[in-house]
Amino acid sequence: MRARTWLIHAATLRTRLPRVRIGIGVMLSVSLAAVAVLAVAANLIVERGLSLVETLEQRSAFTPAPPRPLTFLPSQESDMQARLLTRALTAAVDRYEHAVRARAENPIAANANELSKSSAALQHALHELLVSKSPITISQRELTNATTKFSALGEELVALTDAHNAAIADYRTCVENMQSRTHSAIDSAWKIFGRVLARSSLINLNSAIEKLLQQTVRLFDEDTDDVNTTVQDAEKRVASALEDRDLRSQSDAWHKAMRTDMNELVKLRSTAQSLEEKQRALTHEFTAAAARLKTTEPALVRNTTASQTVNAARIATLPPLANAQAPTMTRRTDVAERISSALVAWISAGVLFLLAVISAATIWSIVVPVRRMLHATAQIAKGELGTRLAPGGIKELHSLAVSFNQMAEQLQLAHEANLGHMQQLEARVEERTRQLRELALNDPLTSLPNRRQLFMMLESAIADAREREHHLGVFFLDIDNFKNINDSMGHAFGDRLLQAMARRLEETIGRFAFAARLGGDEFTIVYPNAGDVHSIEAAGWELVHAFQRPLAVDKRELAMSVSVGASVYPTHGDHPDALLQAADTALFHAKSAGRRQLALFSPDLFEMAAKKFATEQGLRRALERDEFELVFQPEFNPRTFEVSLVEALIRWRQADGRLATPGEFLSVAEECGLITELNDWVLRSAIETAARWHHGPWPKARVAVNVSSRQLIDSNLIDRIAALLRQHRVPANTIEIELTESVLQTGPATLDALKQLRALGVAIALDDFGTGYSSLASLQQLPLTRIKLDRSLTESIDTSPRSLAVARTIINLCGNLGLEITAEGIERREQLALLRSDRHLYVQGYYLARPLPKNELLRAIEELPQKLMNTEREACTMPASRAGLAEVVPLR
Repeated sequence: MRARTWLIHAATLRTRLPRVRIGIGVMLSVSLAAVAVLAVAANLIVERGLSLVETLEQRSAFTPAPPRPLTFLPSQESDMQARLLTRALTAAVDRYEHAVRARAENPIAANANELSKSSAALQHALHELLVSKSPITISQRELTNATTKFSALGEELVALTDAHNAAIADYRTCVENMQSRTHSAIDSAWKIFGRVLARSSLINLNSAIEKLLQQTVRLFDEDTDDVNTTVQDAEKRVASALEDRDLRSQSDAWHKAMRTDMNELVKLRSTAQSLEEKQRALTHEFTAAAARLKTTEPALVRNTTASQTVNAARIATLPPLANAQAPTMTRRTDVAERISSALVAWISAGVLFLLAVISAATIWSIVVPVRRMLHATAQIAKGELGTRLAPGGIKELHSLAVSFNQMAEQLQLAHEANLGHMQQLEARVEERTRQLRELALNDPLTSLPNRRQLFMMLESAIADAREREHHLGVFFLDIDNFKNINDSMGHAFGDRLLQAMARRLEETIGRFAFAARLGGDEFTIVYPNAGDVHSIEAAGWELVHAFQRPLAVDKRELAMSVSVGASVYPTHGDHPDALLQAADTALFHAKSAGRRQLALFSPDLFEMAAKKFATEQGLRRALERDEFELVFQPEFNPRTFEVSLVEALIRWRQADGRLATPGEFLSVAEECGLITELNDWVLRSAIETAARWHHGPWPKARVAVNVSSRQLIDSNLIDRIAALLRQHRVPANTIEIELTESVLQTGPATLDALKQLRALGVAIALDDFGTGYSSLASLQQLPLTRIKLDRSLTESIDTSPRSLAVARTIINLCGNLGLEITAEGIERREQLALLRSDRHLYVQGYYLARPLPKNELLRAIEELPQKLMNTEREACTMPASRAGLAEVVPLR
């Protein structure tokens, strides 16, 4: 009953008191401490067993007689000190020996420093051994003498090695001097005398010296008799070469210096050989001295043996003990051994029991919690996030269980939060799916049907028209100059404009068609159930007129215009792609016709589009295959018959050999963006041709090159021209840049570029003057050097007095401004006769010279003076009725 009550109280107390958990580190530390205690106890019992014998001696009835004094062995401390000091001396000897050898092999500062330190260490070790007065196998005087001799031998060996190396170095220097002198003699022989015999003897001598120099290198690396013999043979070959009679052409000073060096070589080799033999003998002696010092040992073995002999003799003379003494001593020894063994056994058993208990507790406190943790992990993996792990076990696993439970709680909370997020995500996905369905079928900016929905609706409308045998119209609508609006007002404003366009479209076609936006500023309108082609055309014009009314965008009234292209089912196609392509082709024609137009597709338009596409592809291939050529048309002075300027014109050689003119492909090149590459090719080729003429048959040649507005505003044009001029080494005035009047629309950028070109020295001509955007103010503002009258001003000067007056007025104006002027389009003799007397004027036209390849141009220029003189003679005989025009307006 009392026991039960005690157990109940104990359990209650256990629940109330905080439980102290022991970690695995503490358990292992206790185990190791127990093993250490066992080891220490066993050692003490074995070493201190005599104390048990003394305890038993107190119970003995016999007391032994006091022992006689004995001569004991030398103490352990003295023995150890002697051995340490002799070992220190041996180590110092080894260090000094190694330092001497290292210094002899390589005389660097580190080896010299180590030699000094090792010598000091040797003297210190000898001093310590002598001061301690430890017994050694040799006397202190002999040890001191041996050490001093060993140190002196090392110093002598180092000095002898340095002398030997110095002799070899002097030997090599002497050989190099002979080689240098021989090289100088060879150079002199080649440059001054040129005698083959002297050259051959010097070369043989030089070869012998080079072989000797090669053998000299071995003196540093190999110390053998074979090396000395080889070097001696090489010396003999050099001496023999010096005796060659062909060397008598050299100066006496040269021969004297060579013989002096040869004698010095023999002396240095003998000295080096003698030093080498001494070095070998001294090395053996140094090694033997080191070995003798290393054999120095403490003289303890001899003293110990003598002391043991004396003690044994004294023990033999002791009086015998009582009769009971021997058995008593034996018994006491046995009892001590049994007690020691029993004590060791009990301690061992206790330690083993403690280890077994600790091991069992450790295993139990680890395995059980780990199994519970594995089970809880499996439950959580199945989705039972409410599982919790019961704490217990060692301290580390208990902490791990607490952390595991915290993790499980966080996982449960995260799972619940994830369920909420999943529900929100599903709702968002559903909403986004609905929006994507709308985006898949509608344009996000205008909410009109997009391309995909347009094709679906158009296919359905075509099927209905096919079934009812109705016509169907497809319109392509494009905003005129929409790019300018985007660039000036911004893309955001452009987007709002497109939205307003979509609303206007819906208002216009809501009663008879549907619209879609394909992208950019292009809209597509489908007109189903059309009566005939005329109704489709009327609907197209209605679209054009609908956008002539201003559009309201951001409280602004914008005057807009559109161009419309139309195609008809089934006349122009029976499927969506064909109808859309036909409408797109018609739209391009409408834009080309001048904007705000309606164009109905016809097969001719498709042929034009196909031709344009073929031209574009051909231009790309022509650039890759270099199918372009330059022809040159001269501009000449009709008074002096001189030609100093030719205009470079591009031609495209076709597969049949025909040369296509720029009018056939330049407009296509501008539309497809190839004009920049073409202009760059023309500029590069023109400068290359001008450079050939300038450095060859025509030094005063000048070439005029046409430059487009797009090329002129390119920031790289100036640098490109300057680089080409430097590359081909031609002056800047060799090139003249011709600009059309449309270039004047590009604004300040054009003026800056022209000023940079003039600063570079390039001439600038204004082409087609009088027909475009140019004004008299441009002649004052632009840095021009030449004006080219358009052919429209010179075409009728021989038939119209007004035209002649205008032409001469412009010529006089340009002359007063200091500008050169060229009259283009001179194709008749009468035109040339009216203009030939003006000193500022150059003429250009088919009458005198057509554009010619560069290989025919120079010959044509040579024939021009004769042709001009013939023209002048014919002008003198011209009838008065035709020559009277020259008197209508005086030239000056």
